[in-house]
Amino acid sequence: MEDDWAGPISAATRRDVLRLVSAGVIANVLSGCRPILPPAGACNLSHPVVDVHCHFFNAADVPVEGLVRYVALREPKPDFRRAADAAEARGISNALIVFLVTALGDVAPKAKDEFAILKRRARRPSEAELERRKDEQLRTAVRQLVGLAAGQRVSGMARSSAETPDYAGLLSELGGEATLPRTFQRRSGPVAEDDVDTLVKAAKAHDKIGTYLTFVRLMQDYREDLAESYIRIFASKCRLSLITPSILDFEKSIGGRASPQRDQIDVMDEVQQLVTKRTGIRMHSFVGFDPHREALRPGSAMTNIQYAIMEKGFVGVKIYPPMGFKAWGNADPAIDAALKRLYVWCRDNEVPIMAHAENSIGAGCGFGELASPAYWKKLLDTNQYDKLRINLAHFGAFDEVIRPGAPTGVMVSCAKDKFSGPPTWEDIIGRTIDHGRRPNLFADLSYLSELVSSDDATLHRKIRALLDKWLDAYDPDARHLMFGTDWSMMALERNYNAYVPRIKDELTLAGVSEDHQQNIFWRNASRFLGLDRPGKARDRLISYCRKRGLDQGWLSELAVA
Repeated sequence: MEDDWAGPISAATRRDVLRLVSAGVIANVLSGCRPILPPAGACNLSHPVVDVHCHFFNAADVPVEGLVRYVALREPKPDFRRAADAAEARGISNALIVFLVTALGDVAPKAKDEFAILKRRARRPSEAELERRKDEQLRTAVRQLVGLAAGQRVSGMARSSAETPDYAGLLSELGGEATLPRTFQRRSGPVAEDDVDTLVKAAKAHDKIGTYLTFVRLMQDYREDLAESYIRIFASKCRLSLITPSILDFEKSIGGRASPQRDQIDVMDEVQQLVTKRTGIRMHSFVGFDPHREALRPGSAMTNIQYAIMEKGFVGVKIYPPMGFKAWGNADPAIDAALKRLYVWCRDNEVPIMAHAENSIGAGCGFGELASPAYWKKLLDTNQYDKLRINLAHFGAFDEVIRPGAPTGVMVSCAKDKFSGPPTWEDIIGRTIDHGRRPNLFADLSYLSELVSSDDATLHRKIRALLDKWLDAYDPDARHLMFGTDWSMMALERNYNAYVPRIKDELTLAGVSEDHQQNIFWRNASRFLGLDRPGKARDRLISYCRKRGLDQGWLSELAVA
């Protein structure tokens, strides 16, 4: 006697699904080995490039559920064929969160383990072993999904949102096209392993879910491998002089477990040295700072900041206001006090700060708005931090004028999660720069997928026109914009390997001169990082390079008149 899978799919027989596979409905299947990465992007830039915004962290460095909810499933939301309306789409999205969290599992190497491997104190598992772990974790996620779709209770599963996850809808979505037969049955007991194989292939072949699963496999890699993939894709044909990947600190904001910050700092120190010695590309990281951690135990987060900057060759600090705080003017005075300790120390020690400044990745209702540059203007208007170098990341989408009132796309969403309308955040940044009177305020063009992954020529023209207008009004010498890729987050987009040449082409079409493009691609980053002239930042890196046996002459290449 057989039990049907519960829910609206009541599913297709395994023979039917296998027939669809053989017919080519899910023929474009990712291999069972390392994620298929695109070829190196073309590059015709002869001048240096500094990537001021990228990431090499893996899923062990952030709470896994938070990585899926707030980072991977960022805008645009996935388009589900099986969803008849927005409510059904949300149900499938909530099921997808649970599925991807399980698929990530506990596979990614922890920071302390990779550190031991890089220091030759432990043996690194073979490539085949790591890939076997990734594959088995995905199969576990499929088995769990089948059980949840059948109404079974699953212990230890990821939390869903307040809305009920539609596991059956997601399972149907994974089956391929809407014409999939709806009589998929299984025998009593566990799902058959060949059925699991079929669904795994279907998930990998799905046009959007397959992209998320490729990202999942990246996030299960060693940090060393993420750096090597980045270099092959972006730097093998382009003259990248310096890359500055960021590590994060999300534990106090979204819960869950992550590799301790000190362990992440130590392993990135080792990766920095490897990248430089193997490729000649300089790598100096940004360390994450969460004021919640510092407010709970004053000095705890600052101790990590000082350790990374003063001893481990890190070059700056990264903060994420959408995790639940403003740059200044918080209702909790302990948060402002924690931020003040950071700002004063960074100002006095010439340490730059990079802040997420896009209405996205909000860890709660309306939290994306906390990233607004208006709060940075409030800080700078105190006139105590004019010497503090600040980068407001993710400039250039002009969402508030292109998409006023549209949902921001964050997965934990509510009515407040909409683009508010003019003024654009770009205009607020421009007004804060105040015609060059704040030379230490910058913004970067990272994850500007609207110009790279989108084929919307009308949208491209709008953004170019707005950028041209912005430069004329606020930054005629192009001394405040910088280049960044936001790898490995960009792996969620199409054609991301073309990011460098596409941004260059769009700047040219926007009327930005070659000289001003050099400002954007490297000179402004050198100013922001404090490497353009002698000072505390350069002295720290010179000392670090000497201690690690690395050449220091590269710093002279980043001198700016």
